[in-house]
Amino acid sequence: MTLRLFGCVCGQFHGPAAGLGMPDEGTVSVPVPFYVLEHPDGVALFDCGLPATMVDHQDGYRQALRIQGLDASLAPEETVTRHLERLEIDPARVRHVVVSHLHFDHAGGLAELPNATVVVQRREWAAGFDPDLSAQYGLRKRFFDLGHEVRLVDAEHDLFGDGSAVCVPSYGHTPGHQSLRVRSDQGDHILVADACYNCGVVETRSFPDFSDQAAMNRSLDALLAMREAETVMVFGHDPDQWGDAPILPAARA
Repeated sequence: MTLRLFGCVCGQFHGPAAGLGMPDEGTVSVPVPFYVLEHPDGVALFDCGLPATMVDHQDGYRQALRIQGLDASLAPEETVTRHLERLEIDPARVRHVVVSHLHFDHAGGLAELPNATVVVQRREWAAGFDPDLSAQYGLRKRFFDLGHEVRLVDAEHDLFGDGSAVCVPSYGHTPGHQSLRVRSDQGDHILVADACYNCGVVETRSFPDFSDQAAMNRSLDALLAMREAETVMVFGHDPDQWGDAPILPAARA
């Protein structure tokens, strides 16, 4: 197996601690990671971070977020394109983008990946075009309805056909949220995404108010049950996993 896995931080999300499953009061800042998978059959991303337009403090969506007491910040060197360039990957060469869900901080980089096929759960894509569900869950078409080829999948999906990267349904955060299990020479990783924001939520089950919390509990239980002795769980926005000792490399050794 020759898959290589990298983890990159594409800016920060700022919001109320309680809404991000953290015990602190007030506003906290959490990382926005995405993941690069290099495989003999092509380059894939799991999620693609914030839109590059959010480098601008006056970006329209950032202004809209601030009205809600939220924000996101992105430095020029943190965009998807810059991360890929440091890995010597042309963004136009990315073959797949597996999107965990359609929130702006997970699908926002699609505009930088013009030739990628978007791999998304069918029920998530349908929710993005349903007026009521898209409003309830904050699924904004401006970030994902960009004309890409789309592969709609139902339940588990083996991305490369060799078991190295398997989409795993983890519904609840949004109607069709999915996680990704990656088996490589680096080990066995479950990229949880927003099925669980951080390690502490495994115990507290402090899920967002807008989510289907019963479904999130079932999904998290199922992901935890998949663990083997050496499995590493990589959570959606966990500051402890992306500090001075990041859980995955962002550059070639």
